[in-house]
Amino acid sequence: MMNVLQRNLQIWRTTKVADRHSEAGQTLPLIVLFMVVLLLFCGLVIDIGNAYRVQNALQASADASATAGAGQLTLTFPPLPGNALAEARAYGSEPSGKNPITGVPTSAVTENVSASCVTQTQFRCSYANTIKVDETAHIPTYFLGLIGIHTIGVTVHATACSPCGGVPLDIMLVVDRTGSMGEMGGSTNGLDKMENLKQGLLQGFLTTLDPTLDNVGMTVLPPDVAGTTDICQAAQNSNYQAPNPTYTVVPLSNNYMDMQGNLVAGSPLVRDVSCLQPGGTTDYSNALEAAKAELQKDGRAGVQQVIVLLSDGAANTGQNCSKGTTDPHCTQPCHTAVNDATSYRSQGVLVYTILYGDQQGGPNCLAWNNTNESPLMTPQTAMNAIASPGNYYPDPNPANLLNIFQQISADMSAGSSRLTG
Repeated sequence: MMNVLQRNLQIWRTTKVADRHSEAGQTLPLIVLFMVVLLLFCGLVIDIGNAYRVQNALQASADASATAGAGQLTLTFPPLPGNALAEARAYGSEPSGKNPITGVPTSAVTENVSASCVTQTQFRCSYANTIKVDETAHIPTYFLGLIGIHTIGVTVHATACSPCGGVPLDIMLVVDRTGSMGEMGGSTNGLDKMENLKQGLLQGFLTTLDPTLDNVGMTVLPPDVAGTTDICQAAQNSNYQAPNPTYTVVPLSNNYMDMQGNLVAGSPLVRDVSCLQPGGTTDYSNALEAAKAELQKDGRAGVQQVIVLLSDGAANTGQNCSKGTTDPHCTQPCHTAVNDATSYRSQGVLVYTILYGDQQGGPNCLAWNNTNESPLMTPQTAMNAIASPGNYYPDPNPANLLNIFQQISADMSAGSSRLTG
């Protein structure tokens, strides 16, 4: 009996060991399959996460590329698209670019850059004002290569414009309407200086502004008589000896252009520019002071203030100077204007000046009694000193005014490149 029990126990032990080996053989493939799936999921997380990181870095690179390129478009006039494209590529992620992507060979990145003229809101362009950048990266994978996926491709896009109406401006035009503005002044297009001035302001300047952002007003020299606000009704009516001559004929406003980008003929600014007529003598300082007073009165807080002075000769008179006064406006009209402008610039006002005609052999700045200012100052020296550095535009040919006004408009937005897409 004992022997039978021992044999049965031995058989049971042998069977149990065999069952264990059988179960182990069935579990091993399941473990291997589970490990493969786990690795694939880990690889998916790691490789997709890395692709997301690269996409963000690539987008930052494209943004930097587009804005850097667009910033070049306002450094010259007309803009040089080739320089802008080169600057854009310099900030990309391609070989030799300043923004390589960690973990991605530069040879795996391609970049397409283009320049074009694109209307932004109400800003209408005549030259290239927009840089578009497309960057594509082929990102090496770490784990997905196990299943044959060796790279992940991502593409990003960026668009930046400059100028594009991105900087709000309060602009006062200080316009010379003196008698000499009726002369041809070396014009090559058959228009006198006044007609070239009107064309430059209406076609080259106002049409490049954005009425949703930019307010514009105008002062004139010589002024109108006291109480006159309609220069079209009294274009020739100027009297420096009036108690309160009117220099500011159009306060700051944005009604010069409609929402479709068309100049509004009936607006005070467009109407008054259109009917300017030459007559009277030159007075820089009082007109500049009136422009600054209007910026102070109606200018918006935190908005860049701009004065654009346009004249074709030296200052030779001032307000209320017929009685031999010692007022610097009368004895030193040019020096006073320079001192005014220096003070305004120190307050952050941008000042641009345009001197019509080459002024060779023309009169120097004169005191009220028709003698030279002391110390002597020429119109070239005065207008250069009034302007902010680099903002003086001597113009031998009034026919160039259209381009000069476009250049000033572009320069006011220089450095204001912004992303638009």
